[in-house]
Amino acid sequence: MTITDSETDRETGLSPAPAVAGAARSGGFAAFMRTPGVKFVIIGILTLLLLIPTLLVWALVEERAQRASEVSARISAGWGGPQVVNGPYLAVPVSVTRTQTVNGVLTQGQVTEWVLLMPEELEVDAKLDTEARKLSIYSLPVYNAKLRFSGRFGADLVQSLGIVRGVPDFDRAFLVMSIADITGIRSNADIKIDGGASMPFQPGMKGMRALKAGYADYDAGQSYAQIDTGINRPVTRQMIEKGFSFEMDLSLNGSTRFSLAPAGQTTTFRATANWPDPGFEGLFLPEAKSITAAGFEAGWTIPYLARGLDKAVNSSVLPLGGSLMSINLVEPVKFYQLVSRTLKYSIGFLSLVFFAVFIIELKGGRMVHWVQYVLTGLALIIFYILLLALAEHLGFGMAYGIAAAATTMLIAAYVGAVTASGKSGISLAIVLGVTYGVMYLILREDEYALLAGALISFVTIAATMYFTRNVDWSGNRQPK
Repeated sequence: MTITDSETDRETGLSPAPAVAGAARSGGFAAFMRTPGVKFVIIGILTLLLLIPTLLVWALVEERAQRASEVSARISAGWGGPQVVNGPYLAVPVSVTRTQTVNGVLTQGQVTEWVLLMPEELEVDAKLDTEARKLSIYSLPVYNAKLRFSGRFGADLVQSLGIVRGVPDFDRAFLVMSIADITGIRSNADIKIDGGASMPFQPGMKGMRALKAGYADYDAGQSYAQIDTGINRPVTRQMIEKGFSFEMDLSLNGSTRFSLAPAGQTTTFRATANWPDPGFEGLFLPEAKSITAAGFEAGWTIPYLARGLDKAVNSSVLPLGGSLMSINLVEPVKFYQLVSRTLKYSIGFLSLVFFAVFIIELKGGRMVHWVQYVLTGLALIIFYILLLALAEHLGFGMAYGIAAAATTMLIAAYVGAVTASGKSGISLAIVLGVTYGVMYLILREDEYALLAGALISFVTIAATMYFTRNVDWSGNRQPK
């Protein structure tokens, strides 16, 4: 190399570092392994290998989440599970002549079928008194629902039975209502007919069944999709022939979710609760709602035509089990889900930090050994374990802040010491701080997670390309 060439290299900032250049000229294997191109490949391999302990951390998160679910089930067993209320309906048995095949021979015989009649109007007022019940370090949102039902069965009940050609047995007719978890009942279920004296319901559904939560009406023929927990109350022939109004009160314990089926031809449902984070789900959403820090109010009105179902049904399975109005008591922080979501960005996070260290190494001229890259990566993985452990005691937000700050200071101090440059440590601390901050925003805003992730990836690769634009990847020359 001529003097002119050396001066030109120094002016462009690509003058070879004496130690590296001398080693490169020696042609040794060690010099080859220190070339930027090979180092870049090694870093990529290390990033992929570090996914193995990341997957182990993910398994730990899933194990703790499963443990939390088991504890939640124990709390629900002692208090009451997610409640689904469907009814009341008027169930009337009808004796019908049907043709059947017995031993290959067609015969006619009398069978009993059921007709379920719906009230013309149904109004339900629900007041949910909620709290977060704890067991060990876990908690579950529970409620006591004060329910008031009122409505009217019309005077055309007898005519509605015409959907089945047979003889109705009015003496065996009864009101029926399904309740998903009857262990949550905390009061006598009394009903007043036409403003009369209170009459108690009886346990059981007398052969009627209802759909489990999560199943649609077309699953009604599957036994695994049905439940038979509920209450019933006999009615008289006179009530059926003339129609009747009713009122009833019910105190019901439950947890996480309360659901109501629009059992009336026209159903009005009003709900209030002292829970500030409700989630409204199901086929029908509230027409009006008000959510404050002290709780919420919501109202539904489901007209006859919107249900898509006649006022009388020939079935022994209560209808509308798949057409619910649901209130989900959302926990403010479901940190197991958030920690799992954080782990999904681990490959990008590791790559970003390794790129930053690699650029610091190139710009500073001080070699960072691959073992030191591994230790930096392990510190990043410890962040997730620290986040999980702290979140179970402090909540996700505070745990994230503490874990991010501790990891940032540890890695920044380590890289600063390795490169003998406090400026490099501060630069890496800024990169880590910004990255952790952006990731927190991504976790809080699911709708923009993909967009933010794409922009971060683009900025990262653009910054890497910019800072390495003058690097001689073959290792003949190194930037200052």
